[in-house]
Amino acid sequence: MGKFTKQAYEEFTISADFSKNMALGETIVSQTVGALDVDLEDVSDVVIDQGTVANDGEHKAVCRVRAGEELKSPYKITFRVTTSSAHKWELDIQMRIKES
Repeated sequence: MGKFTKQAYEEFTISADFSKNMALGETIVSQTVGALDVDLEDVSDVVIDQGTVANDGEHKAVCRVRAGEELKSPYKITFRVTTSSAHKWELDIQMRIKES
């Protein structure tokens, strides 16, 4: 599982690279991104800008992360993709909120 730390104010794009799972010429055709807080509550619409969930036309899914609370972290961000070969892959990234 990849991981990163951010402050609550920060908003930026992250990506999940599925190239190690995919065959040559295989591409992502659909993707979703969800998020759970430390209490396992679904906070997908709070910490993920769902309007930015996309793919690069090849092997990466992307989204913009935002907000979050230090006491509710770490968050588990889950990327799920379906490929042109009908394969389904999942990758988790941990997001920790740390106010300095």
